Parts: sequence; C-alpha cells; structure tokens
Amino acid sequence: MTDLEKPPPKPLVTGVASALSPMVRRVLAPNPGVMTGPGTNTYLVGIDEVAVIDPGVDDESHLDAIVGCGGDRIRWILCTHTHPDHSPGAAPLKKRTGAEALAFTSRDGLDVDTEIGKGFLI
Repeated sequence: MTDLEKPPPKPLVTGVASALSPMVRRVLAPNPGVMTGPGTNTYLVGIDEVAVIDPGVDDESHLDAIVGCGGDRIRWILCTHTHPDHSPGAAPLKKRTGAEALAFTSRDGLDVDTEIGKGFLI
C-alpha cells in the first residue's frame, strides 16, 4: 500500500479509548495546550492485567474514560514524571481501582507505593 492509498489517520478524541495494538489503548486527556498538543496521552497496556502509564490530569471525565477502558483489570499506575499533565490523576485513579502506584520516587504531590528504576520489572 502506498502513502496515497493509506486512509487518513483517525482524529484524536478526548475521553475515547483508541486501540494502538491488541495490547495498547490510548486515552487522550482534556488538556490541550502548547506543551500537550491535543492533550496528554494516557496509555493502558495489557489484557487480563492492565498497567496505566501516565494517568494524566485529575479530571473526572478523563478518569472515567480510563476506568471505563481498564475496569477492574487495572493493577498498576506508572508515572514517567511528575509534570502537572502526567501524574495528578494517579491518586484518584488509585482510589478508584486499588492499583499500585509506581514511579522513580515520591515527589511533587505524587505518592508512590513502589519506587522503580532501571531494569525494574512488574
């Protein structure tokens, strides 16, 4: 298939999970801006057990979309860093799901259950 034959990319829609592969879904947060583009990407990885990577902002509709996609299969919440568009959703998501919060360290309002580093495996 040539580039001319490829269908155009699907538009990113806030709060709607989109499958990137059989094991990865993306939920776009409702925080568009200069630094976030159309919004922060939150990823759900896994099938039977799900890891949420960068839960994003503390926004009810965004958290509803994450829980709606992962439900009771969410086991881990991983934060790559503590910028205000990436980690504030961790605490309320943990409260909703009981998932374990993981990051390099607790800081900037992020309270982790397990500190991770190079080579860490879930």
